[in-house]
Amino acid sequence: MTVEPQPYSGPSRFVHWAMAFLILLVMIPVGLIMVNLPDGEPKNTLYELHKSFGMTIFALAVIRVAIRAVEGFPPLPSSLPPWQAIAARSTHLALYVLIFLVPALGFVGASMCCSPVNYFWLIPIPLEFSGGMERGETVLTWHKGAVLLMGAILCLHVAAAIWHGFVRRDGVLERMLYGRR
Repeated sequence: MTVEPQPYSGPSRFVHWAMAFLILLVMIPVGLIMVNLPDGEPKNTLYELHKSFGMTIFALAVIRVAIRAVEGFPPLPSSLPPWQAIAARSTHLALYVLIFLVPALGFVGASMCCSPVNYFWLIPIPLEFSGGMERGETVLTWHKGAVLLMGAILCLHVAAAIWHGFVRRDGVLERMLYGRR
């Protein structure tokens, strides 16, 4: 029996693209700029934005997992060779782990060294971790390493989506696009 690609639900697609937008077009550029600025108000502002959007991404990750728990994963097309199905599931699992791990490490590291952590300057987040500057910097180094790993896996994810959409034309890419079946 042939399994045709099933589209993701509207809420699933919305959260996917909201996270993609925030990670690729906000977090990465802001992160790269802020670490290369001299100390001062512009750098502090970008750090606050980075932390706040990171907390937003963490909240979206929770929503995304809740959607998955309710809906499950749409089946992959049966035309995929087994190794590609394993690669797809492994890549998605790694991304799910990293969409929690990256912001969690960032929050813990920032809380250790640079407390308080506020959400868009307005809402203090009362969860604090002790450890001081040295431990905080160690955790933030892990955060950077997890970001690099996430970037590599995202490149693989995007390359696979493009390959499915424009080379194989097997409907896999269309599952996550709006208005496509």
